[in-house]
Amino acid sequence: MAFKAILGQERLIESLKGALNRQQLTHAYLIEGQRGLGKARIAHELAKAICCRAEGRKPCNQCNSCRKAEHQSHPEIKWLQEEGSIKIEAIRELQKNFQMKPYEGTKKVWIISDAGKMTTQAQNALLKTLEEPPQHGTILLITTNGNSLLPTITSRCQRLKLLSVALEKIQSYLMEEKNVDEKEAKVLAAFSNGVIGKALQLLEDEEFKERRQRIMVITRDIVDKKTIYLLENLEYFNEEKTNIEEILEIMTGWYRDLLIYKDTQKKDLVINIDALEEISYQTSKLTLKNIKEMLFIIESTKSNLKSNANFQMTIEVMLLDLKQKTQ
Repeated sequence: MAFKAILGQERLIESLKGALNRQQLTHAYLIEGQRGLGKARIAHELAKAICCRAEGRKPCNQCNSCRKAEHQSHPEIKWLQEEGSIKIEAIRELQKNFQMKPYEGTKKVWIISDAGKMTTQAQNALLKTLEEPPQHGTILLITTNGNSLLPTITSRCQRLKLLSVALEKIQSYLMEEKNVDEKEAKVLAAFSNGVIGKALQLLEDEEFKERRQRIMVITRDIVDKKTIYLLENLEYFNEEKTNIEEILEIMTGWYRDLLIYKDTQKKDLVINIDALEEISYQTSKLTLKNIKEMLFIIESTKSNLKSNANFQMTIEVMLLDLKQKTQ
């Protein structure tokens, strides 16, 4: 079935299927949402459906047109992808191509990736096509943020907003489709922030797994070691400076688990379920008030780093403040 590979966007997909069945598609769509939710896949499937030559449900995935689209060799489906900004010359080329009737079939589809990279001049040029679109042409714009485009552009497109995916769906997908065990799937889903693409990336990211293990060691050091030994961890933070946002998110997730487990003793609410024994040990050494204050310290550290505070000093203060809450 078409669109089957796009997890968590069922309502949007059903709406598109209905429009396809009723032959009520518009001339331009703005597909927006976080990276990793499946925007490019939806654009691909929609383009394939528009060009499908079969009767009935589209795309049929069987006709010659669908097969060409699936292999990205369809002459009437063009992707505009630029590493840098999308300049007016590229849009003029699109317009020139659009004015020509389809060589194969009756429809043409242009897909503009990272549409927010269009210069103002390029967007103004595109506006002319959106105002007077050819009968045989459809434009699909892909962006992480529709507000990065001129209002005159967005007002002439039907907006398709991709939503974050429920963590339970991501966990089930990882278990059923990727053969990930339940505990790891729960951890990956939690750190995905509702983005299936990020969950799949983390699944293959050995460095993320190593960072997570190292943070568990550091949090144990905060509980058990003397302050002077705790500061030996500063070198690790300096080495991982470029990944500090992810590291602080891991720490936030860890202390969130300590807080919930300390308060409820319910292991099914714990994200880091594969480290329940360590969570149990650390909660036995900390009060509920301690843990709440430790979470606040990490959030303050995030804010300070975003304000361009001195990195080493900020991390050192964080470790010292965290240690103070264990005494």
